[in-house]
Amino acid sequence: MSFPSNDPVVCRHGHVALASQPREADLDSWAGDGVALVVNSRTPEETAALPFNLADAVASRGMQYVELPIGGPWGASPELTVRLGALLAAHPDSGIVLHCRSGTRSAHLYAAWLVQTGEVPETVFETMGWPGSRDMALVQALLPL
Repeated sequence: MSFPSNDPVVCRHGHVALASQPREADLDSWAGDGVALVVNSRTPEETAALPFNLADAVASRGMQYVELPIGGPWGASPELTVRLGALLAAHPDSGIVLHCRSGTRSAHLYAAWLVQTGEVPETVFETMGWPGSRDMALVQALLPL
């Protein structure tokens, strides 16, 4: 799975990419690159404010769309990490993009999943190549007990 240089993808870890908010043209690129699943960590309110219907745009390109909102009234629930784990297990060899506005919430959700699967918490962001901000309290809030 390769992405053009102007793509909103911030980093990649195996078959998972972490990205900022895609434009419709980015969805075309992702579909062409074999992405099967797009996971949106923006809140429904944020997603509704976009200039296009993201769920419809993703589906019309043959990709699965799932919302796992983090932030605002949605908070940060361990259930999101459980759901992400199920999605990753269902798509073991498919391209997957996790995104939010900047990629940060998605990165923390993915970090929580990695920690849950045995990654060392202190180096999880380095392991996944995340260059952005890091908040271990958010990762902890997303970890199932």
